[in-house]
Amino acid sequence: MCHSEKGLPFFMLDVLDEKRGIDWESVARKCGRYASRIVAPRSLPLPDHDRLKRFVPLSMNSLLIFNTAMETIKKACLPPEKLSLTLTDRNAVHYSRVCELLPYASSVRVVTAHPERYAAACTKAFEEFGASLIVRTSYEPSLKPDIIICCDGAVSASMKNAAIITSKRKTGGIIRLCGNGTLLSESHRTLIAGNIDPVDFAGALTELCGSSEYKNAVFSDIDISCPLCSESSPEKCLACYCSGDLFQGN
Repeated sequence: MCHSEKGLPFFMLDVLDEKRGIDWESVARKCGRYASRIVAPRSLPLPDHDRLKRFVPLSMNSLLIFNTAMETIKKACLPPEKLSLTLTDRNAVHYSRVCELLPYASSVRVVTAHPERYAAACTKAFEEFGASLIVRTSYEPSLKPDIIICCDGAVSASMKNAAIITSKRKTGGIIRLCGNGTLLSESHRTLIAGNIDPVDFAGALTELCGSSEYKNAVFSDIDISCPLCSESSPEKCLACYCSGDLFQGN
């Protein structure tokens, strides 16, 4: 048994791959009640088994996208009056954090299937920032350069002139910043096998163990898809886009 930074437990199991393959029945017995929450290498196929289930993070990618977007926008030092920010959050995961975006754009918009969950955020935006948070159920193009923080993977053709921050490679927009991976703490890096996906592991600690160790985590790598500055930094790419060199209006 191992522990996260705050003493929350998780279990490690070394599995022997014999000539006849892995004894998955034995693995299931040893995992016991945790057999349905296994973090295993993505390259290792798990059998079709009633008890053994691979854990796939539900919200970790979304968290990494939001955190990476915040970090990149801050580094870019963009003039707020010249751009808008759009958060796509169909499941209303980030309603408690959306107001963090308000200082960085002239308008902040949210696209969600649950607008009622953003009611308190709208009140906070007005009372604490004197700003209006625009909440809609579908995306509409902006008259200004628009940076879309695509936390839910929902992209439409109407986003063709936007800069999109995402974790999906096949995404529209005039430029795309696609993140992947994250950095684990030194203690965790030495503990788990090198072929374990760090996002899977960080997601398990966050979603299953209730740990806050990776609540501020960002992507470790960002792939830039831009016709002008593919070798540039993400923040320089956003600055280039917001300067009007790429934005074509609507």
